[in-house]
Amino acid sequence: MKTIAFTTTIPQEYIWASGNIPLDLNNYFITKTPHDFIKNGEKMGMPRNTCSWIKGLLGAMEEIKDTVSAIIAVTEGDCSNNHSLINLYQYYYPKIDIISFSYPTDKNPEKLQIELDKLGRYFGINHTEVNHTKASLDAIRLKIKQFDTLQSNNHVLPATLIQQKLVASSDFNGNYKQYELEIDAHIKELSGLNNRDQHRLKIGCMGVPTIITDLFDYLEGSFPIDITFFEVEQDFCMYDTNKSILEQYLHFKYPYDIFTRINHIKKEIKSRGLKAIIHYTQSFCHRQIDDILIHKLLGVPVLTIEGEAPDPLDMRTKNRIECFMENIIDITGG
Repeated sequence: MKTIAFTTTIPQEYIWASGNIPLDLNNYFITKTPHDFIKNGEKMGMPRNTCSWIKGLLGAMEEIKDTVSAIIAVTEGDCSNNHSLINLYQYYYPKIDIISFSYPTDKNPEKLQIELDKLGRYFGINHTEVNHTKASLDAIRLKIKQFDTLQSNNHVLPATLIQQKLVASSDFNGNYKQYELEIDAHIKELSGLNNRDQHRLKIGCMGVPTIITDLFDYLEGSFPIDITFFEVEQDFCMYDTNKSILEQYLHFKYPYDIFTRINHIKKEIKSRGLKAIIHYTQSFCHRQIDDILIHKLLGVPVLTIEGEAPDPLDMRTKNRIECFMENIIDITGG
C-alpha cells in the first residue's frame, strides 16, 4: 500500500481501487505546520511573491518525500503555477513518479476520458474495479450530502468544523471508513434538532478554501450570522452520485468555467436562503479575475476577502467585514 499525493482534487477512485492511499497535499499543508512548509518552499527557491499554497505544496513534499511514491499534478483546470511546480518536483524528487492530469477547458469528454485511462494504466486497474470503488465512495458522499443539508437547516456546528469535514472529502483523510464513521456521528448529532436561532442570517462562502486561520470563527462569533454554504468544498464532495466516473468529473465545477459555478451558486442562494456571499481569493492567484463577474452576476451582496498567509484576520479586513455585515443586517432587518 503506497501513498499517492496530488495537488488538487483528482479522481481518487483510481488510487483507492489500486489498493493505495490518496493524500491531498493541500489538506496536509494547511492542517500541519503551514508556516514551516512555506519557509521550506522559499528555501528551496520559491519566490516570496508566489502563492503561499504553491510554496507550501513544495515545502510539504520535502517533509513526506520518503513516504510518497507518486504525485499527481493537475496541469489544466487548476493553478497555472503547477506547470513550474511539476518541474521542481521532478528535480528534487527524481525517485517519485510525477503524473500530469488535465481537466480539459472545453469539457471535452473524449479528452477527459484519455486522462482517466492514463490513470487506469498507471495504477493497473480496469473500469470494473474503478466503478466498484466509486460505488463505495458514493455511499459516503450521499451521507456527506445529508450532513450538509442538516447543518444548513439546523446550524449548531461551527462553520470551521463543517468546512474542514467537506474539504477533507478530497482524500477522506486517507481512511474513508473512519471518515464515514465521523460523518455518521455528525448526522446523528444533527438529526431531530430544530433549535437554530432564526434571527441569525445565513450567508455563504465561495472561492478557493481559505488560508486565513480564523475567518469563519470571527464571522460567526462577531455577528448574528451562520455560514451554511461552502461552494468549492461542496464541489469536492461530488454529490451527484448517479453519474459515471467520466460524467462525475465533467460535472465537477471547480476546474472549468466560472459561469457554471455562478449558476450553481445562484441556485444554492435560493434554496438555502442566503443573504450574502463572502468571496475568498488567494493573493497572487489568477482566479482573482473571476471576482469581476461574480460581483456582476451573482445577484446578492458580495464581499471579497483576500488572504496571503496562514494567519488570523488583520484589523483592516475585520473593519471591512464589520461594515459589510452591518449593511447586510440593516438591509435585511436581521
